[in-house]
Amino acid sequence: MNNYLNNNIVLINMYENLYANGIRIDEIIQMFKKGEFAQYSGFDFGRFRVFVDGCLLLLNKEKLNRYYKDEYCFAKFIDKVSDDPQLIPYINYIQNEDLFSEIEDVGLYHSMEGKAKRTWDQVWTIRNALAHMQYGNFQFQESGQLICYYLYNKDKGVRKDVGIVFEPILHEFVKSFFSNYSFGIPFRNTFFMKYSMKNMRKTLRMRYYEITSLKGVDEVYDGYSENSIANLIKRMNDMVDLPAYLSDNKNKFDIKEYKISEKINENHFRRIAKNYELNDKNKYFYGLKTFLDFETEISNFLVHIGQLNEVLYEYYVFLNCGKYSKTQIKEAEPLFEQKLGELKEDESAVIAFDIGFTFMKIMNFALRTEDDDYEKLDYAKVDVSMFFYDEEALRKYVIDNSIKKDGTQKYVVERIRNSLMHGNFNIEATSRGEILVIFTDTYNKRSDVIKVTLNKLKVFLCQPSLYVGIPSETDVMLFQRQDI
Repeated sequence: MNNYLNNNIVLINMYENLYANGIRIDEIIQMFKKGEFAQYSGFDFGRFRVFVDGCLLLLNKEKLNRYYKDEYCFAKFIDKVSDDPQLIPYINYIQNEDLFSEIEDVGLYHSMEGKAKRTWDQVWTIRNALAHMQYGNFQFQESGQLICYYLYNKDKGVRKDVGIVFEPILHEFVKSFFSNYSFGIPFRNTFFMKYSMKNMRKTLRMRYYEITSLKGVDEVYDGYSENSIANLIKRMNDMVDLPAYLSDNKNKFDIKEYKISEKINENHFRRIAKNYELNDKNKYFYGLKTFLDFETEISNFLVHIGQLNEVLYEYYVFLNCGKYSKTQIKEAEPLFEQKLGELKEDESAVIAFDIGFTFMKIMNFALRTEDDDYEKLDYAKVDVSMFFYDEEALRKYVIDNSIKKDGTQKYVVERIRNSLMHGNFNIEATSRGEILVIFTDTYNKRSDVIKVTLNKLKVFLCQPSLYVGIPSETDVMLFQRQDI
């Protein structure tokens, strides 16, 4: 089957093509009914789930600590996993499978070198492996059900650990802590309304709000517990009187109110809105929110693609598990179609999706630069002329690292890679109606910024030289079909 990074590219392009003419979920449902995704398998969708989860974890891990420092606990999540009805069959399977007979406690990760690790340290080990492409060797059942995968940690050529990631548990963990969405612990809630909380009266023009939880309001979050921002989102979905609710609960929230002109040059955004044909109100304000709260909207995009991928993954595993007749499969298909229908709420997210697919492509390329099993990137063949950067910062980088050739290419690629792995990725609207993508690599007292327009970033990512030297296929280990 396709190598992991090639599989990512194939599925990113497939999903991007689905949305090429707009976000039309009804059309995707019709394609599903006609079997137009049958060329792919659970093996493909399962590995792509690992990629999407990796993107979410790397994008949001540091933000989680910024918003909820000392107010979340990874270990408590693991304490409750054994009681999660979605995970109990999987845990039972692992505990009864001979290959894993020596593993006493099934959690996120098991060190094959016998290193006892707290949950926090397990997460750090997984994070480092995801950031440095130090993982692979995926283990599947014949149905396409992903069981686990292996990782290692290596620093400056020295191996630190080797172990097993229990993928279904990690998947639920990422959903709970790093999706930045109503699935788990939203970092903040942002919205527009024609009302001023400062003046307690209606306004002629929209105001923009950023709502975060006040410290000490919520109990320590464990992946399953309630959260005040999540409750606020549910209330908004229930169409409550929002100003009254916020006023009644002002002791729970830090409420920031802005005129839109305080956050963005509206003329610049109008040019972008025209280019993207955001002709109705929902699309216009969804597009505007993408610039004002990019960290949430890029997460929402990843969650959306993850949900779509999840439905296809679950369906093709279900189809090939060998337990159900054609009649039973046909009877179950409306349940999968219903899950697809839940994606309609994002049909106005035109700009976020355009940026989102490019984000996944640049993340995949960043992983390519890290993998030790591939041929090294031939930097001389990589064109970085479309990027903006500080010449003095480049000069210092070349001198400090004693680089003899291809210094500009190495500098740009490394700074982009570092910014992505720490979630430091943002956008701006330019006076010409273009989207400017900003990568910020911060380390100690250094902060290097790389900028490029979205359209030119797409050109950069089309270079054949970026993926030369990657094997086209890879082997996987298969287990017999069993109930999980």
